[in-house]
Amino acid sequence: MRRFFLIAAILLSATTAYAGLDTTVASADDVRAPEAIPSSSAQRPDPGALAAKRDAMIQQKMAMQKEIMMRKQMAMQREMQRHPIRTRLHFAVLKFKRQMNSVLH
Repeated sequence: MRRFFLIAAILLSATTAYAGLDTTVASADDVRAPEAIPSSSAQRPDPGALAAKRDAMIQQKMAMQKEIMMRKQMAMQREMQRHPIRTRLHFAVLKFKRQMNSVLH
């Protein structure tokens, strides 16, 4: 039992020291002056810049999705040209499954 408490105390002190929660008294050098603390407005980026960045990311995502859809469509067309009967049967089975699911649920 004594070992358990010793191990727990060591782990607790190690984790608090690692997390920076040391219980020692801070010296006067550690205290920052109020003018040294940056204002919150300096940390926040411009709302216009954020909106422009967000719009650019949305446009990029839409372009990527469009490219993916084009690739899928081209692959489907190639598959249809190579195996027209098998592809039509495959889509007929999928359509039948969808209809059965809608009827049963």
